[in-house]
Amino acid sequence: MADHVVNSLVQYLSQQLEKEANFFGGVQDQVKSLHRELRLIHIFLESSVGKRNEHPIVKEVVGQIREVAYEAEDVIDMYILKVAEHRRRSLVERIFHSPMHAMMLREVRNKIADIENEINKIYNNREKYGIERATESVDAAAAAATEALHKRRREVEEDDVVGFVDDTSTLVKQLTEGDRKCDVISIIGMGGLGKTTLARKIYNNVGVKRHFECRAWVYVSQDFRTKELLLKILKQMEISELQRTLEEEMGIKISDLWRTLEGMGVEKLKEHLFKCLQRKRYLIVMDDIWKTEVWDEARTAFPDDWNRSRILITSRIKEVASHASSTPPYFLRFLDKGESWELFSKKVFRGRTCPPELETPGRKIADDCRGLPLSIVVLGGLLANREKTSREWSKLIDHVNWYLTEANPICKDILALSYTNLPRRLQPCFLFFGVYPEDFEISVRQLIHLWTAEGFIQHTGNRSIEDVAEDYLEELIDRSLIQVSRRATDEGVKKCRIHDLLRDLCISKSKEDKFLELLRAGNLSFPIKSRRLSFNGDGSFPQYNVLNFFDPPCARSLLFFGDIGDRDLNLFVKNFKLIRVLNLECIVLDSIPRSIETMIHLRYLRIKFSSMVSVIPDSFGNLRNLETLVIEGGRFLSDCRVSGIFRLQRLRNLYLDWFAPYLLDEVLWNLHVVSTSTSWHVGEQTFAVTLDKFPCVRELKIRFIEKYWNLEDEKKAAVDFLEGVHHLRYLQKLKIAHFPRLPSDLSSFPLTITQLTLRDVGLEEGGSMTVLGNLPNLRILKIKYCDSIRNLHVFGDHSFPRLEVLKLEHLKEVEEWKQEEGAMPCLRYLVIAGCLGLTMLPSELWSLTALQKVEFLDCNLELTRMLRELQMTVRCKLVIGSTKYY
Repeated sequence: MADHVVNSLVQYLSQQLEKEANFFGGVQDQVKSLHRELRLIHIFLESSVGKRNEHPIVKEVVGQIREVAYEAEDVIDMYILKVAEHRRRSLVERIFHSPMHAMMLREVRNKIADIENEINKIYNNREKYGIERATESVDAAAAAATEALHKRRREVEEDDVVGFVDDTSTLVKQLTEGDRKCDVISIIGMGGLGKTTLARKIYNNVGVKRHFECRAWVYVSQDFRTKELLLKILKQMEISELQRTLEEEMGIKISDLWRTLEGMGVEKLKEHLFKCLQRKRYLIVMDDIWKTEVWDEARTAFPDDWNRSRILITSRIKEVASHASSTPPYFLRFLDKGESWELFSKKVFRGRTCPPELETPGRKIADDCRGLPLSIVVLGGLLANREKTSREWSKLIDHVNWYLTEANPICKDILALSYTNLPRRLQPCFLFFGVYPEDFEISVRQLIHLWTAEGFIQHTGNRSIEDVAEDYLEELIDRSLIQVSRRATDEGVKKCRIHDLLRDLCISKSKEDKFLELLRAGNLSFPIKSRRLSFNGDGSFPQYNVLNFFDPPCARSLLFFGDIGDRDLNLFVKNFKLIRVLNLECIVLDSIPRSIETMIHLRYLRIKFSSMVSVIPDSFGNLRNLETLVIEGGRFLSDCRVSGIFRLQRLRNLYLDWFAPYLLDEVLWNLHVVSTSTSWHVGEQTFAVTLDKFPCVRELKIRFIEKYWNLEDEKKAAVDFLEGVHHLRYLQKLKIAHFPRLPSDLSSFPLTITQLTLRDVGLEEGGSMTVLGNLPNLRILKIKYCDSIRNLHVFGDHSFPRLEVLKLEHLKEVEEWKQEEGAMPCLRYLVIAGCLGLTMLPSELWSLTALQKVEFLDCNLELTRMLRELQMTVRCKLVIGSTKYY
């Protein structure tokens, strides 16, 4: 993590020197010099990647570099804070405080000089302690460690893990049937999920043995060598075949065979392997592949004689599978509760029956393994050799992860391989998952905002930082480190989870690097110098002052995922002046902590108010670096009470439960996301006026709170709304709720809109749908609870030209759907839910070639009967049912 810390600090100083040069008057030369030193030390870190855990000297030096970088960051951030405080003083106060300000400047210069001296010592010690030589001598140690871990893994592997019956059948069929060309079949999944066990079961399957003339199994690992890989395969081929090939070409006798092979170069070995496999139906298993280069190096050694030869690979990384073959990878699932208990019983009792008194605690222990076979096997093996009593087993309940990671670290070591193999840019993103409580369903939107505020995301060309962050998350998912719990309509990830053991790995690694400290009642220790503090509380924190445990200048993030009990939050956070992230989503506030107003480094703030709060102080405008602001609850906030928010020129994401429209003084050019509930008008001012101040907004969600609209208000609101959104030239996602009526003339809608959601919005019969159909970039359309719609008429060739997803939910008055041929040519997913009046569907719908899935939920009986008759004749997937979700 030191390279991430140094790299982030280098980028941070570059930005500050460029954008905030006026802040560094008096210390600018020192800061520039520090910047140069840090860039030099980063070169050393680049050269030591992958060699830190294998050599204690290198590991120690890297730790020292991290500490120095943290100290430098503290000095710079505290200096900026002091300068900002000084500038907010009046002229008289500045004169009075000028001696203290001058003293502060001298102190900062001295601290920077001390830091530079420390950096020089570390850099100069490379030769003194043989650090350069140490980084060059770890390859053998790393290979030995990998081999030792592989042996330990084989010791806990089960020969016949339960739950693989269907998996085995499916994969055996893929191996023995299908195309005649040589193909690559892949098994993908999280470490410890049983990929190797399943592959071995398939490899030893009687039908597979009979089908393939020759087979070979090779374990690849992270530290693969092409020559070793080829030799391992060759040594499993038939001796007679190798002897015949080599004697014919080189006159080599069998006694000299292996010596000759080991002396050959890679290309020559590839040639011999190719000849050995030629005209044979072969199966090669390549177990535990981490890099795409493995396939690139080996592929030319495998002939394709169109005889259904196969290569089976296992990996934790989806990219590896996609690189080797266009055949979709086989994703291995977690065991369900029944399978977990079956495997646990089999390992603990070894064929004997479980005593009745142990079944309840045993099932709870098995459930706590969260369906991971490795965890169940390791824990089962531990309990098999211990006293089998209810009293003993009850000690394990709620402590399963400790036994798996501390009592027997094999689980932790196997899972840690996934972390060490991560690109450095993804390592802090992965470790950050440790801030969340166990079994927490994580909002991807919030996660991306937090990653961005933490500075984890690297800018790539002209792409938005949110798009890059989504790529990071998808890569972690493809590497089997993060699980998708819910996808959005556009197939993006909406919610995700992390397995408990991987979360424990995050916490363990984070503690080593002072990246993160997880705080719970009873686990506080002194002192805590981590950069991030996550409170997973339940209101049971000790009553004494927990601030005594912290070193506030070190902390950059405070995240609360639980109640901290009855205490003064202002007292709790007031000393954390340098934080960039403050998440108080689980704490309901009756007032705003005054200390928040002075946190000028803050980039992310999420707070929740009780109904007593209706004022956002003007001093919120001091949070000059704030990028994301989430305010939940509170009473309706009027214009004079939130104006401080709208002086935040770096604000990108704004989520307010309530606020009223008013005329803003400044244009917020950086604001990209706005989500709020609002009144359409207060006095003579309307929300449309507010939209003029958000010219670059890309995502807009508005919920209007008026319960009753008169006809005059409806007409005025419709005109004003169209006028307001017309100027939003970058708008892509728009959600409107509880709006009286959209007129049939929507021609002023931004043509950039890709996703539109209308909930309880009045639509004029026929006309509105026709105009929406002319939006050239609209891909997702959701219409919910719009009772004004009685007929769905999709007219015009190529109407909705790019629409991919259409959701119609609870349109209770709709009775007829007419559609012209050629409309919605790209539609792939359709949902109709709760439209009880709809009895017929247009025949043109079933001729759409792109249509993949149609869901009909809570439909009337007549339409349901018709759909069941169609179910066997249409080519798309047809789902008919009922759900409480809608």
